[in-house]
Amino acid sequence: MYSHHVWNLGIWLPIIVVAALLIAAFEVWMIIDVAINKKINDKAKVWWIIGMVIIHPFVAIVYFFTDRRKH
Repeated sequence: MYSHHVWNLGIWLPIIVVAALLIAAFEVWMIIDVAINKKINDKAKVWWIIGMVIIHPFVAIVYFFTDRRKH
């Protein structure tokens, strides 16, 4: 009865899990980058990290394109 349902978890669950893991990895990468970025003062670092924890992943994306360390 439900085998043809569009939102079949057998199909979507692995996609959702992989996407969530990729987003989490990106956020951890950005938080580490904030912590070791010497061009940002300590107060700004705290605000970036708080923003990434509370409003993730949008703040992490903004940080990536604005203040991320350029190697």
